[in-house]
Amino acid sequence: MARILIIDDEKGICTAIKDILEDEGYAADYALTFADGFAQLKKNVYDILFLDIWLPDKDGIDGLRDIKSYFPDLEVVIISGHGNIENAVEATRRGAYDFLEKPLSLERILLIVKHLTDKFQLMHVLRETRSDLIKKYDIIGVSRPITELKKKIEKIAPTNAWVLINGENGTGKEHVARLIHMLSRRSKEAFVEINCAAIPSELLETEMFGHEKGSFTGAVSQKTGKFEEADNGTLFLDEIGDMSQPSQAKLLRVLENNSFTRVGGNAPIKSDFRLITATNKNLEEEIESGSFREDLYYRINVVPLTVPPLRERKEDIPILMQYFIREACSLNGLELKKVSFQLMELFMAFEWPGNVRQLKNLIERMVVLSEHETMDIDDAPDFLRALEEEKFDSENGAALRNAKENFEKQYILQTLQANDWNISQSAKILEIERTYLHRKIKVYGLEKYKPAEGRG
Repeated sequence: MARILIIDDEKGICTAIKDILEDEGYAADYALTFADGFAQLKKNVYDILFLDIWLPDKDGIDGLRDIKSYFPDLEVVIISGHGNIENAVEATRRGAYDFLEKPLSLERILLIVKHLTDKFQLMHVLRETRSDLIKKYDIIGVSRPITELKKKIEKIAPTNAWVLINGENGTGKEHVARLIHMLSRRSKEAFVEINCAAIPSELLETEMFGHEKGSFTGAVSQKTGKFEEADNGTLFLDEIGDMSQPSQAKLLRVLENNSFTRVGGNAPIKSDFRLITATNKNLEEEIESGSFREDLYYRINVVPLTVPPLRERKEDIPILMQYFIREACSLNGLELKKVSFQLMELFMAFEWPGNVRQLKNLIERMVVLSEHETMDIDDAPDFLRALEEEKFDSENGAALRNAKENFEKQYILQTLQANDWNISQSAKILEIERTYLHRKIKVYGLEKYKPAEGRG
């Protein structure tokens, strides 16, 4: 429930408002002077203030200015015994929510408080939603490259500086762009994305700037471009390194003049957007080869950020695995799965050419297909299992490998026979996962050694 303060030099009005508010379940206090009321505002947290415009120690309008400078989120309702249009307009201009004339309508007071309480609840929901969105796009990891990237994002996000994000495919460049937007002052406005690699060059101009009706065959109506949609928000040009030279020239003119025209139109259009670009290419090399304009590069490269590939932040792999497993299990309504030590080692050894995107997709596939509580090497795709064999071959000579295999084969066989081929019991004695034991049985072809009387 909202907490309310009344500042009025008439005690009868204060107590009347206080009593009716408390009857409705609200917490209310009052003060008879501005100084006393201002002291209470500093001491306690209030949501709503009813402020008399005529006070013995201060004019209410001037007091409103002081209150709003200290407590900008406090909703203030002005009370006046000498109401006029000028006072009402001035109070509203200085941030008052409403203006009431004496004699006061207690029903009107309750209605105002209810409306404000509903507003507070809605704002709470919106803040929670925004917090959830920020968590969704938070960058997961504790490695040094990721920690440094997070610090840079936190520093530049509240500014209006343009950003160029570099990184390989799958590293999460769009993820970073969205996080910057959500942490910026433009977070309540639109985040508009254009994938420069996915749109044919002949259609990119109308996608960026829009077109007028009849400007070309098929233009049956006016179209608003992405640049216009991003007004007061953030414009994200993904894979800008794939943009054609003619489109680069048009983009540069817009960025320099801060205005554009729709295709087939003449009227200049202005849009106040923050520009974030991303590329998986080395733009300096693209400049040398003549594929990218140098002047455009220096225009967009105000604050460069690099999203590191997964192979350069391998200490983050266990954290990412656990995160994606929880996400995949929750999404598919499954019990939370675990990861064997052997599988974790395999994931750490792999180079991940597809980066975080590849890791996430593979984890979800394994979570859905695995029939065991603990995912093991057997649940991994062939390319990962092959890596284990290659690692083994590279670390051991042929003679030593054969000796080890023979010993392991006989030891596993003897353990299985001694436990009447009880897989669970044998795995416990061997101190390995059941799925790993099944794999060894298959690799060594042990079933043909299994005595007929021991089966069952």
